[in-house]
Amino acid sequence: MDSWYRIDNTGKIFHAVSNAENSYVYRISMLLTEEVEPPVLQEALNAIIPRFPTLTVRVKKGLFWDYMEKNDAPLFVREESNYPCAPIKPSENDGYLLRVLYYHKKVSLEVFHSLTDGTGALEFLKTLVYQYLLYKKRDVSDDGFILLPEDHPSSKETEDSFHIYADKKERNVFRNENSPAYQIKGTEFRSAGINMIHGVMDAAKVNDYAKNLGTTLTGYLAALMIHTVGVKIQTKKFDNKHITVAIPVNLRRQFPSDTLRNFFSVANIGVTYNDKMHFPDIVDKVNIEMIRRTGRKSLQKSINQHVYLQNSFFTRGIPVFLKYPAMRYGFNYIGERTKTMTMTNMGNVMLSESMKNYIERMEMAIYTTRKSPVGCGVATINNVLTITFSQSIEETDIVRGFFNELTKQTGAKIEVYSNEWGETND
Repeated sequence: MDSWYRIDNTGKIFHAVSNAENSYVYRISMLLTEEVEPPVLQEALNAIIPRFPTLTVRVKKGLFWDYMEKNDAPLFVREESNYPCAPIKPSENDGYLLRVLYYHKKVSLEVFHSLTDGTGALEFLKTLVYQYLLYKKRDVSDDGFILLPEDHPSSKETEDSFHIYADKKERNVFRNENSPAYQIKGTEFRSAGINMIHGVMDAAKVNDYAKNLGTTLTGYLAALMIHTVGVKIQTKKFDNKHITVAIPVNLRRQFPSDTLRNFFSVANIGVTYNDKMHFPDIVDKVNIEMIRRTGRKSLQKSINQHVYLQNSFFTRGIPVFLKYPAMRYGFNYIGERTKTMTMTNMGNVMLSESMKNYIERMEMAIYTTRKSPVGCGVATINNVLTITFSQSIEETDIVRGFFNELTKQTGAKIEVYSNEWGETND
């Protein structure tokens, strides 16, 4: 197995643009049915590390691109003490770009996005929890849903699939595809941190409602998000009422791949809001945008554009200390200004029935950025849907409006809880 890896196509962007204000660290968690035993969790982590060579690495400096190499330092589980999705400083983390945390019944994996996307992180967490339950002498089986620690990592798991699928045909050259979007403003917390607000509900009830509207769960939640923000700003004088939800798209669904590295694109689903709109109108517009932006042809253009930009002679020939500032500018101009917020849906997490007996629910929490202070993560397991809002501002009107409207429309009973970060700052 290789001892070093090039940072993958998308990972290079996150590596270039991260800073103290924009951590680009996301979190996935499993809430178990019993309290976590840290020594057993550590034993499980030690056992699975060799199975995930592209995640258990450290960053090394290069002239034209930084790269990653195998990290032989011990990786320790930690009791959760900081706020979620805090920046990961390799110098304070034995070089690692991930954390394994526990808190009461919760096991969390926090990952710097340069390493992998949600699919890769989920595979790591599934294997970790599976191994933990085995060491706890629980009666669990993998049933083909787990990357077993004793199996050797395949070359397909470590490949950069962007380069596998890129061709020299059409590219997405942006232009009018990504117009500026309304951006949420608010009162920043006095100290760094993220407030996590979780809503837990019956998954089938919300899925059925979305289906009756002629859309998917992701489409429905995106439409509801746009509606919630639109209601908030419709009585105010804003020149820009184009509300855009950026939705990460797992490319593996249309471009078959076993990679555990980043392999996703982002679909900007936007609606120009006005007070004459009815909710079904928003759903229809979101459906049209979803079909247009998540079709294979559109995603192929996105793959081609990413690979073209990073393989061009101009890009390859620039030293990294000049390249990264240029990438930061491009990311902020093309990416951050074109979205109101990001919403990512991990979908229905598949595990064996024996494993599900020991798992109550899952959480998906994403980072915020200075220009996008509210984000949303969605995860489903055991017919339990958890919607998690991350925010780095004090105002909670968007979150309250979203959950109130969700209850009103679907009739779902929603249990809401929070880490209450920033609420004592008043």
